[in-house]
Amino acid sequence: MKTISKPLYVKLYNEILQNIKSKKYSCCDKLPSENIFAKEFGVNRHTVRQALSLLKDEGFIYTVKGKGNYISNIQIPYTISDKSSFSQKIMDLGYEPKTKLLSADIIKPSEYIAKQLGLNCKVNVIELKLLRYVNDLPIAVSFSYFDAFYYREIIDNLNMEPFSLYNILNKCYPDMEITKISTVFEAQNPTNEISDYLMMPTNTPVIVASTLSKNQYGEFVEYGSSYSRADAVKIKVDLV
Repeated sequence: MKTISKPLYVKLYNEILQNIKSKKYSCCDKLPSENIFAKEFGVNRHTVRQALSLLKDEGFIYTVKGKGNYISNIQIPYTISDKSSFSQKIMDLGYEPKTKLLSADIIKPSEYIAKQLGLNCKVNVIELKLLRYVNDLPIAVSFSYFDAFYYREIIDNLNMEPFSLYNILNKCYPDMEITKISTVFEAQNPTNEISDYLMMPTNTPVIVASTLSKNQYGEFVEYGSSYSRADAVKIKVDLV
């Protein structure tokens, strides 16, 4: 029986993957350049590019434009607590956080979102779509919803740099104390939009966290849902 050999780029993919698993490239979590790979394995850059593309499709690496390819081995503990700031928690872990505002709209809420915020479906809400990064790796897409009338000041303060929803709320409503009252976690396959933002395959599950927050008077403030890379986030529960 004739043996069918694997394409050269698949063989290279397997070799690079083995080196990643054996932590050969663990220094700074950055892979060598295409030129270095080509010289190391005696192949052309097109073959290297095909192998790296396959590694990227499988979620083993990600690309930062103008900087190169990095190993997707960041593990961020998602701490369940009543109060939290994404940026501060990430910095406390020794990583570099960044949040990008993808869109801000005033919309009619779905029946489910209106119910979560205790609103009538005819009442408009603010919808903020955010992309959160850790060390330039996009790890989560989040959606936040607020009553568009009571929290209208948010819209006028979205140009804050660096962007922080936590700081915007503190600026607009300095006397308000926001507390998370519930968080529900589940696993889902991402939509094409979510997988594109997170640079991951659509058949790889994401961790969905749905959170409801109230103020010190027991009034609903925010309903939010975040879609996080399951390979970059782990759940941490503090039972204190």
